[in-house]
Amino acid sequence: MDIEKDYSGADIGKYKLLTKLGNGGFGAVYKAVDRVLNAEKAIKILEVSDPRKAYELFNEAAIPYKCQHNNIIRINSGELLTFNSEDVFIVDMELANGASIDGLLQNRFVPVSESIRYIKDILFAVEFSHLKGIIHRDIKPANILLDNGIPKLSDFGLSTALGGLIIPWRWYRSHAAPETFVDYSVATVETDIFALGMTMFRMVNNISNWSLFLQNITNFESLIRTGKLIGKIQQEPYVPLKIQRIIRKACNPLPEKRYHSAAEMRNSLEKIHFLYNWYMSGNYHWTGTSIGLPNKDIYLEMKRKSVNVVVKNNGRRSSSDSRNFFSLEEAMAYLFEYIRETTIQ
Repeated sequence: MDIEKDYSGADIGKYKLLTKLGNGGFGAVYKAVDRVLNAEKAIKILEVSDPRKAYELFNEAAIPYKCQHNNIIRINSGELLTFNSEDVFIVDMELANGASIDGLLQNRFVPVSESIRYIKDILFAVEFSHLKGIIHRDIKPANILLDNGIPKLSDFGLSTALGGLIIPWRWYRSHAAPETFVDYSVATVETDIFALGMTMFRMVNNISNWSLFLQNITNFESLIRTGKLIGKIQQEPYVPLKIQRIIRKACNPLPEKRYHSAAEMRNSLEKIHFLYNWYMSGNYHWTGTSIGLPNKDIYLEMKRKSVNVVVKNNGRRSSSDSRNFFSLEEAMAYLFEYIRETTIQ
């Protein structure tokens, strides 16, 4: 079976394939109808290259089945079937009715506060899987699905037991902790923490095209292998410094200097109290919303000899917060400082 091909409209056992949702791990994921239950499902189709070793694919369903949690995509079953005279393994999963975080980042600007809310929920999921002795090893925006706004961790295809040996070529390379590039490395809580930090970095910095982003960085392959990528990148100036520090700790090249549990990382995030959700309305215009506080706008006014930074509260100009500058660079620095300082308490 060619997993790159789109088989929408075909039948596999009791399933009718409706729409291809993407490729994940070593298989293809489809929205499908279970004709026995008359229910829509997400199913993952895995190639069975050697029928004698087909039982090894059972872990694709068995491992996440052990992790029944509100923030983890539910696994219903796994079974061997025949499709176009070939053996395939089907993982029957809960169908999330929203996009992935990766898709969300491609479609709109995501406020820092929203990203952190999703990450805190995913940290509950990762903590639960770690307590079950399972290391995910593939945490990234594409594997966090939104179901009625609730983030859910998916695709445990690369997961392994805590302390298990890591096969060098089987992990998400650009989120891999540096110690996993060494032969005979083992899966630890800290390897998932590193991937969580990388995921959080992409989310709060609104990086919509990760591959293109990496290609614009000199020697990015070397930086990934040494765990120094985050330390070499300037984070967006609107990201609060407390959040930048949490990302740097999670992505420290030395595992002993990272968070040692998902709960520890989540507790650091719980200490941050948000004031404003800031949305980028344009290159020089941001809008801030809050509960119990005035709505804010901050934008630039280009004058002949100056650049004005205008701040409005509920549509009324704030003379105490607005500023005049002689250069665009100074004005932008103030704009981002204002956003950064009003995002959190």
